Amino acid sequence: MRHRELILQRVAIIAISFAAGFIVIHFTSSSPIQTIRTFFTIPFSNRYFFGNLLTLMIPFIFTGLAASISFQTNEFNLGIEGQCYFSALIGTWVALQVGALSPVLAIPVIIFVSAVSGGFFAFISAFLKRKYHVNELISSLLIGYSLLYMTDYFLEGPMLDIQAGLITTKTIDAHLLFSKILPPSNLNTGIFWGILLLILFYFVLRKSVFGMKMNLYGQNMKFSDYIGIKGSKVIQKTFFLSGAMAGMAGIIEILGVHGKMIRGFSFGYGWTGIAVALIAKNNPLWILPSAFLFAFLESAASAASIFSDLTPEVSKIIQASIFFLVTVSFFQDKRKSKQAS
Repeated sequence: MRHRELILQRVAIIAISFAAGFIVIHFTSSSPIQTIRTFFTIPFSNRYFFGNLLTLMIPFIFTGLAASISFQTNEFNLGIEGQCYFSALIGTWVALQVGALSPVLAIPVIIFVSAVSGGFFAFISAFLKRKYHVNELISSLLIGYSLLYMTDYFLEGPMLDIQAGLITTKTIDAHLLFSKILPPSNLNTGIFWGILLLILFYFVLRKSVFGMKMNLYGQNMKFSDYIGIKGSKVIQKTFFLSGAMAGMAGIIEILGVHGKMIRGFSFGYGWTGIAVALIAKNNPLWILPSAFLFAFLESAASAASIFSDLTPEVSKIIQASIFFLVTVSFFQDKRKSKQAS
């Protein structure tokens, strides 16, 4: 019954958010009915648009998983944006150094280094919380923003490709890039990495001892301490895993789509990931349809703006409505659970 209520609640939130977007379209478009029809049909009209929709879903899977992992322990990693961006830079640097190696060896190394990089910076927030009682929301947010500016410094300076016409690094060797699946779109084999990790984390959460500790700590911190679960260690491991997923989001995008690190390529991925996790209610399997929803909003608004007078910012209005309503419901559920206990 509770599961059914959650589904109905999410459906209502999405419906209200779409209604808000359609109201904006009604007052801003010269032909709102045609614009709305274009909005819904263009992403599925051909291989190019549909493939790019699925491509955009890939980073949302990883950042959604990153947020969901931290939420399991009732903690918040707000540095996902910076962890994703900076780790992509680290991974790109590694890729530029190992271009002579076989892809079978080089690609796992690149992804592993990026994951460790993101995990390290997320771990700092958990360490500060345990050692100095620093609020993890504040520390992760500030560290995340610092990483954004650090990354831009390296992109504009030491790693800048002066031959390019934009702020970017040199191009990674083609044999290290992911294969395309649905040409001429950008859909690539990186999507299988995301699906594999979703399934893997689902079993970790449901079947492993560590997953049980995460759930117990997230549901009742005092009880978990009473039965001997060390909360500080659980939080540190959880934050490291969360940051690792954020780090993978960035480098998977680079290897699958861009082939080089471009300034601002991941703008908004981290915050969208938080919304994805909230919609999914921290269930890893629900992250996939949730990521698809947000990818659809982005790609539909972008593509529809080409064929109608729709402004791409309409997707942001719908996303903001979803984020606001889901956040409100999240804190209402949290307050009810506290009152019940």
